[in-house]
Amino acid sequence: MRLDQVGLPGDILRVKLTGALDIAGAGEIDVPFSTISGKNNKVIVDFADVTFLASIGIRLLVKAARDIGKRNGRLVVFGPTADARKVLRSTGIDSIITVVADETAAIAACA
Repeated sequence: MRLDQVGLPGDILRVKLTGALDIAGAGEIDVPFSTISGKNNKVIVDFADVTFLASIGIRLLVKAARDIGKRNGRLVVFGPTADARKVLRSTGIDSIITVVADETAAIAACA
């Protein structure tokens, strides 16, 4: 699992995830993702290149969203593949974390 981050205007941090968000992938990004969620109040996560989403990956997202939410911040996931979107919907995570189609909508959701 690869994690790249870029600061955007408005104090928004864009995080791009690439690869499988399974037990191995979640383990690789757990510390950097926790650091991101501990320091940033507006985080958008690009899911376009996430090839697999397991329950451990969902746990990582929910924990980060809750940490950011405690500071009245927002974590938004955008661009998930059809398979990832199906997992997010079937688990009900899309009722906890905002999931949108693209980066523009994710930025708007953080405003």
